Amino acid sequence: MSLLYQEIVDALTPELVESLLYKLGAQEVIKKDSYLITNTICHNVEDGSIKLYYYYDTHLFVCYTQCGPQSPFNFLKHYYETRDIAYDWYRDVYCVLANLTNVSSLSSFATPAYKSKKDKYARRNKDIQLPIYPKSILSIFSDDLPTEWLLEGITEESMVKYDIKYSISQNKIIIPHYNISGELIGIRGRALNKEEAEEFGKYMPVKLENKWYSHPLGLNLYGLNIAREAINKTKRVIIMEGEKSVLKYDGFYRDNNCVAVCGSNLHKTQLDLLLKYTKTAEIVIAFDKEYEVPVSPQGEEYFNKLYSLCNKYKQYYNFSFIYDKEGLLSLKDSPVDRGKEVFEELLKKRVIIT
Repeated sequence: MSLLYQEIVDALTPELVESLLYKLGAQEVIKKDSYLITNTICHNVEDGSIKLYYYYDTHLFVCYTQCGPQSPFNFLKHYYETRDIAYDWYRDVYCVLANLTNVSSLSSFATPAYKSKKDKYARRNKDIQLPIYPKSILSIFSDDLPTEWLLEGITEESMVKYDIKYSISQNKIIIPHYNISGELIGIRGRALNKEEAEEFGKYMPVKLENKWYSHPLGLNLYGLNIAREAINKTKRVIIMEGEKSVLKYDGFYRDNNCVAVCGSNLHKTQLDLLLKYTKTAEIVIAFDKEYEVPVSPQGEEYFNKLYSLCNKYKQYYNFSFIYDKEGLLSLKDSPVDRGKEVFEELLKKRVIIT
């Protein structure tokens, strides 16, 4: 029996959505009176913060880290695309939800051939086209540069270079995201309101006039449009987690060969952008520090995580990663947070994958 879209959505009970989330790889689903909460599987292949909500009344998934609000259909579509999974919309989106609401099994979800594409990160034949927004949207924000970032050592020149702005009405630092061609594909905000940052996370898409200017962060590399020339010149790319780290790095070097994944993983689609648009010979993973003591379960887990990531993709490039063995950084520090001298020491002693 074929169900109309609204009938399918209306039939999604919290229990059915919970079962779907676990099927998609959620680690834990927390059930509240009016919503479910789980880790952000929408854009994270592994782990992710507990910032993905599903609201019973609106039947919307809302990621408060990156993706913004999505209908159940768009949520599944987005889930596949951020993992480079080739999918058929009718079979793998519509039928999955239709079968689920009919209280049947998810037999149409993840067939063996389908799983193999996921495991191998199958490359698509053509670029994924993200929506393009007019840059004139940015004119509603103030050009006043955020004092908070100036005090952290980010230069005025770097913030102007990357079009950093400030939203007076939302009290947020505004971070435009551009594709390789310099076209606007999304806008992120860094919340300066402490309560908002604690409840929804420091970074999330910006909403203007009931429209979220979000994009799948795993399908782009922040700053690549600017760093491309320096990457080709130095034959090396430094990959950070966040936008702020790219801006700090920009203040260190004339040739800024640094980009950000805007997360804690490197997706195959992001690697494909480097393969297609740059001539780099080495990728240096410079993620935030997730341990306090190197010789500890946390330190070992972090090392193994980065080693596995680099080893998985070493057929494409020479890989290395920064691992702080000497306590130069504090917990959650980016490798650039303690200044240029410390970063260069970490870079010199990076782990090289052979």
